[in-house]
Amino acid sequence: MANKNLNNTLEEELRIELIEQLQTINSLKAEIETLKRSVREEQDGKYRAYVKLSDLQNQIKTVK
Repeated sequence: MANKNLNNTLEEELRIELIEQLQTINSLKAEIETLKRSVREEQDGKYRAYVKLSDLQNQIKTVK
């Protein structure tokens, strides 16, 4: 009987550990997606800034 309780206890500990690891994995996946989105937005912002800079430089050239 003691062996069965020991196995149940070990199984429960492993279940708890597995749940914690899955929560960590899901949290990390969410963070990765947030970081990807941030990088994408930053790159898009840089691209738009370079386009705007180019447009302004062309306007300056045509005014001179």
